[in-house]
Formats: sequence, structure tokens, C-alpha cells
Amino acid sequence: MTLLNLVNTDTINGKAVKLRFRGASNSDDLFDISIFLSPGDVWTANVSANGELSALSTSDTTCTLPSIEQIKETAGKFSTNRVLNNAAAETREGYVEILNMADIPPNTIGAGRTNSALYTAVKHVNSKAPCTQAVMDLQANPLVAGDVVNDPVARGYSWPTGGLTANWTIVNVASKASFSGEAVALRATPTNTIDVPGAANLVFSPQTGNTVANAAALTADPLLKTGLVRAASYDFPDLSTPYTTPLVAGAPEAQANQLAGVLATRSISNEYVTDPAVSFATDWVFSMPTRRYAVALNYETKTIVGHGVAGYTAAPASNFFSAAVGGNASLNRDKTRICVDAGPLTAFDREENSRTSFVISPDEILKFCGETSVLAFNGKASVLSAKLAVNDIATRFTDGWLRIGTNGLGNGLPVVGYAVGKAIGPDGGNFGGTWTHRTQP
Repeated sequence: MTLLNLVNTDTINGKAVKLRFRGASNSDDLFDISIFLSPGDVWTANVSANGELSALSTSDTTCTLPSIEQIKETAGKFSTNRVLNNAAAETREGYVEILNMADIPPNTIGAGRTNSALYTAVKHVNSKAPCTQAVMDLQANPLVAGDVVNDPVARGYSWPTGGLTANWTIVNVASKASFSGEAVALRATPTNTIDVPGAANLVFSPQTGNTVANAAALTADPLLKTGLVRAASYDFPDLSTPYTTPLVAGAPEAQANQLAGVLATRSISNEYVTDPAVSFATDWVFSMPTRRYAVALNYETKTIVGHGVAGYTAAPASNFFSAAVGGNASLNRDKTRICVDAGPLTAFDREENSRTSFVISPDEILKFCGETSVLAFNGKASVLSAKLAVNDIATRFTDGWLRIGTNGLGNGLPVVGYAVGKAIGPDGGNFGGTWTHRTQP
């Protein structure tokens, strides 16, 4: 089970937010929801098993599309429409992306500066948002500048200014263990200005399945922009949708490169503990949330689509991922996941001893196979019970720390993640911790 809290720290403006769950193997879209946070609001939900699928449930009163009633009607089940072989297992592991599509400010309508119908609908009254049906239904319409009804100001929207935070907790009910952490946050700032938030493009997109014709101006995703996967309104925004530049061809690739550059690191370091005296085990989690915008897997042909592939044109080219000969992206043996090469490994114990040659299972060298992958240590069972994209490394040291080189194509790799450790105490109790990876710009 995963618990998720989303917080709006802006006490003046509401927020229109896109929340998207993506699969661990290849970043496939599993579940989308639009959340309309009140100023100072907190939205909570949990993801747990429903039969073979993952499913989202919430009792929160914040306005959402689909509504809480509609989510209950479908049991909040994740979709397998876009994953390999429509496999339910692909819904059980992955990552979450959260985007501030627009602000919902107060006092914006007419000379009297009254609140918009949308602000009134999402603002909590006696601890509950009204979520007025007619107002929420109107959010199925795209925004049209100058339109009497659907102009952004008339609808109650303004430019997004951030202020969102999120926290997660993974709970293993059977083993009575839990691990928690914070979402990685990125924000736009004015040029050459540090720690001053800026306003971004208004990138609200309706939570509908309507086909989007101009996908190439909205995303760098190789499958969506080339039509190999039909682009729907709910697919936007994504992490490559231009926030600070006009929505034109090439802008999504430029933004994906910029975001990747912010996240890029030339090495990852963290600790591992596998002491058998207390049944200690360690997992490392790696996520590359911008990889999908450079290279993606076409399930029909079992080939990579994206930068470095003959016939694929997109500018600017990715600075971090390439499927060209000599590049760093390739398919795994059964052609179900894209793998990205890691660099040199150095393991240390706690007494300054080190080694640089290892046994990596199932691969002969360490690769990040899967958009979100897990590395277990010294033959221990995965702490997180990872199944989709997991490797094991035999360090020959019981406890210590490990450094993984991630130079990539020469610019580093955009990798984020953490280590989780679990031990069993003498009374049978479970103990655990979470440590964010240390990185080198």
C-alpha cells in the first residue's frame, strides 16, 4: 500500500493539479486525475491492491475529476490499456508525477473583483468543498482566450505559481513495515534569480479522452508526438509540456533537456546494510522521470523510438539518452524494457576496504532497466518486494557504502531516488529507514 499526501502551501490561491501514476517498466500512463486544491488544502489518497490491479481510493472532500463518486464506481482501478501485454503486474510498481496546471485565485471577476464560480466551488466551506456540479462539468471544456465562457479569466484560472509539496509512505501490511519520503520538487524561477518563484504558462488540460491534434507542440514523448499512441487531453500537461516558452515544435524537447539537466548527476552514493544478525536488507531505488521524453519503447515492433534511432527527428536532441550505436540506451534481453547503462562501481565496507568488480544479477553489468528500478544487495530478498525491474549486486561486504558512476553521454544522468533498509529486532519487531541518494552535479 502507498499513502500519498498532496499539500497546497499557498494560502491565497487554489491550484489545479495534474496527478499521474506511471509504470516502473517504461513510464506508461496508468492512472490520471485532476485535483482542484483549495488555498492551504491537503488532499490524501492511498493506492493498494484490488485483485490483480493497483487501485486508488480516497475519502478526501477536495474536488477532483473524475469525482470521488466516479472513482468509487470504477473502484479506482489502474488501467492496463497502454502497458505491455495489458499485464496487471505492470500497475503494481512505478512513480507519481504532479504538475501545477494553473492557479485558481480569488477576487478576479468584473469591476467588483468577486470570486469566480470555480474558486467558490473548490473553496472549502465548513471543512468541505462544494464541488458544484455545473462548475465542475465546465472543466471538460478546453480554455479559449477571448471566449465569453471559456476564457481563462472567465473560468477562474491564472498562471501557475507553485507552492505544492507531497509526501509518500509505502506500507507492507504483511511484514508490518513502512518507509516514507518526500516528492522531488522542481520550480520555475525568474532568470538569474535564486529562490524567487516565477509564474509559468497556464497549461490546464481537461480530464477527458478527447484526441489532441497538436501533440508535438505539447510533449516530447516519442510515442505521443508521432501518433504511435493516441494523445488524449488527459495526457497533458506532462513534464515536457513547455512551462516557460511558447507551445511550438521543439519547445517540449528543450524543456525535457532543461529538466534533465537540473536532475543530472555524475555519480550516486549511499549506504547498504545486510547484517544477518538482525536480518538487515537494503534496496536502492532509482527513477529517471525524464527518460520517456528521449527514448520510448514501441510494444508493437519491440523497438526503441526516440533520439539516436534512424528516421526519428526531433530537435534539440537529448543530452542524456541515446539509442544510437554507441549510445547508452538499449533493450533488455526479452525486449520488454529500455535499459540505460550505468558507469563504474566502487563498493566500500566500514573500514576503508574497497572493490570495483562485482556479480550483478540478472545482468552481467549494472544497467538501469526500467524507468524506476531497484537494486538489492548481497542476495537478500527485495525490501520493497520489487518484481518488475530489480537487480542484485554482491558487494562481498556485509555493510558499507557504494558509489555508482552515472556520467551517461558525458553530461551525467537525470536520476533521483533513495535507499530503504529494514531489520528485525530481537523481539520480532520490524525497523526501517529511508536515505536519499547523494549525488554529484
